[in-house]
Amino acid sequence: MIWTEFLAVFLMSMGFFLIFRMNKHLLCLFVGLEMMSLGLLFATHFLLMNNFWLILLILCLAVCEASVCLALLVMVMRLCGNDLMSSLLMDGA
Repeated sequence: MIWTEFLAVFLMSMGFFLIFRMNKHLLCLFVGLEMMSLGLLFATHFLLMNNFWLILLILCLAVCEASVCLALLVMVMRLCGNDLMSSLLMDGA
C-alpha cells in the first residue's frame, strides 16, 4: 500500500511542476492536469477502498476533463496555428 501513496504524491507533484514551470505550451498544461487527476485517482483508491462508486466518478471526471482539454487544444491549434500560451494573449498592438 505504500507504493500507491508514493505514486499519488509523485503524480500530483509532477503535475504541479508541469503546470507551474513548463507553461509555455498548452499541451504541457493539459498533461500536467491529467497527471494531477491520475494522482487524485490513486489517492482516492488508497483512501476509499470500499467506495467503488466514488472512484468510478473521479475516473469519469478525469475522462471528461481529458476530452475537454483535447477539444480546446484542437480549437486553439485551428485558430492560432500553434499551442503556445503567448499566442493566446491579447496585445494592444
